[in-house]
Amino acid sequence: MDLHIHSNLSTDGVYSVEEILQIAQKSGVDGIAITDHNTALAHLVIEQINKDKYFNGKIISGIEIDVVEDGIAFEILGYDFDVFPVAQWAYEKFGTTTKRQTIIRNKLFELCDKNGIKYDKNFEWNSKQEFAHINVFRNLERYPENKLKLKDIQDGSDFYRNSTTNKNFILYLDMSFLWASVDEVKKIIGKNGGKTILAHPYGYKANLDVEKLLQIVFKYNLDGVEVYHPKHTEEQIKYLENFCNTHNLLISGGSDFHGKENEKMATHLCNKLWVDSKNK
Repeated sequence: MDLHIHSNLSTDGVYSVEEILQIAQKSGVDGIAITDHNTALAHLVIEQINKDKYFNGKIISGIEIDVVEDGIAFEILGYDFDVFPVAQWAYEKFGTTTKRQTIIRNKLFELCDKNGIKYDKNFEWNSKQEFAHINVFRNLERYPENKLKLKDIQDGSDFYRNSTTNKNFILYLDMSFLWASVDEVKKIIGKNGGKTILAHPYGYKANLDVEKLLQIVFKYNLDGVEVYHPKHTEEQIKYLENFCNTHNLLISGGSDFHGKENEKMATHLCNKLWVDSKNK
């Protein structure tokens, strides 16, 4: 069972929905959830095709939603919901991948203009395969004069997680203009019969206080935590397992498969994951 997979309908995913199903079949995965970023379109596609032609396992509806809480950006996974109303909400909230990433990129460029940071407006970019923050960082780091202002930022993910979400950083961008609130996600997923899971609490590059992040589970009555994730150490997994068991929370996990080199679906998690699927 792998409950964290991305298709090419998600920013930086590689394979189509049909290809994802075929890969899952060949990998021996007995159940999956496609959890694309801010869209449930993959599951609308699944409803329109003969999924048994590609995959004979269980499919649970899924989505990974960007949220902001007190200036901190992180993700919540939604599972096992009625697909159409959630897909419609996500489209109205976030728009298409190209639209939302272009908006973010343009806002970052505006901040660069305001703060005298050099960039190339025509820098190459495929908005369907690369996050705006990652592209902008690649753009900015090409110019030596930006080095002092970018300080010790390691990569595009660090640029997003630990820099542009930091109020003291020169390119701070409050993502609440676009991302959802935790309460909003809890309501839309819950209203449509689904479960909400805090995504990979140890998987963020920012210096997040994990204990503070876990308190959000109680504050908004989330249903569980993603315990098993490639970025979690064995020690962290054991801590999160105990946390969930102590507080009677659902345990989830997956490979966070995007189809990139060296990525594999998580067949080894089969016996440890929460599964509450409508028999699809």
